[in-house]
Amino acid sequence: MIVLSDDEGIVENSFVVSKDTLFLISLMDGTRSLRDIQTEYMRTYGQLIYLERLEEIVTAMDNNFLLLNENYRSRLARLKMEYEGSPVRKSALAGRSYPENRMDLLMQLDEMFKTAREVKPNGEIRAILAPHIDYARGIEVYRETYGYMKHVEKPLLVIFGTCHRPTEKILSISLKDFETPLDVVPTPRDLSALIRDNDLLRDYIDEWPHRNEHSIELQLPLIQFNTQDDFEILPILTGSMHEYIKGEKSIDDDLLSELVENLRTVLTRYGKPYIIIAGADLAHIGAQFGDPLPLDAMALAASKVKDEEILACIREANARAFFDAVKSESDARRICGLTPIYFQLRFVEGSTAEIVGYKQWTDGRSSVSFAGAVFHD
Repeated sequence: MIVLSDDEGIVENSFVVSKDTLFLISLMDGTRSLRDIQTEYMRTYGQLIYLERLEEIVTAMDNNFLLLNENYRSRLARLKMEYEGSPVRKSALAGRSYPENRMDLLMQLDEMFKTAREVKPNGEIRAILAPHIDYARGIEVYRETYGYMKHVEKPLLVIFGTCHRPTEKILSISLKDFETPLDVVPTPRDLSALIRDNDLLRDYIDEWPHRNEHSIELQLPLIQFNTQDDFEILPILTGSMHEYIKGEKSIDDDLLSELVENLRTVLTRYGKPYIIIAGADLAHIGAQFGDPLPLDAMALAASKVKDEEILACIREANARAFFDAVKSESDARRICGLTPIYFQLRFVEGSTAEIVGYKQWTDGRSSVSFAGAVFHD
């Protein structure tokens, strides 16, 4: 049996289907009639499926918005209108990735950080790199990284995060406040107005990708717990750089530099001190991610060596060297933090980073690696 689910939340329920039903669903691509599908099924399984049964399956799929048709489009438009009309992004992870009750979440965070060592930065903190993996697997690196938030006095956090779904553009800027069980974190209205007035950046305001994305939201309770002061955020999700990795676009093209410079300009005009945070993991290897070979000790060791090459570029805050290191292996290890880290490094060129944590999590079949870093002058 196979479970069909939709992490984006357009389809609310999950469905368990048999392999032969999944085969039928795979044929519903808009080019076949029900009789065509009936014929394909007979040819493949040697059994007759009645048209009435096919109609039942189609009706069930349509009622649950599993067909790309007007019913689905209407629901999607309605959900987008509701979401984009709200000034606040509600938590998508409360009750799933962490407790939805405020006190329960505070207790979990207290447990996470009660053994955190006292840390002292080597200079003024300009940026922080943190994972976006779930708290259970990332606890050690989160603990080592966000202990430094106690030394951050800048009231604005520009947070770059990986968008795990396809996006039209390389940046998706949100101007919404973000809610967690601990409080609502505001996005400053004056900064939002500056972005809307910017000829380039206004075209990169895109709220919908943020709706269920976890890479930025996971940072917020950790920051709220570890800072005593109120703070504001500018949430920016980043899309794929595969066109740059494949050489279809040049990493030296004007757009990337223009985006960085225009963001710098509006942040300078806003006038408040800020730091750059990236919620980004590193390598994704093994069976879960489509690799054909077994994940053995040698594969893990080889991947760790490649991670060290990437971390060396991060230590130097060298965005070009970081990109080139990933491109040199054609992103074969699926560095899902490529784009947020690249933009972070573009902002902090000239600084240096201390790698404060690193982990290569594995269940024996697959592995995800991630790191924490603190950038200072």
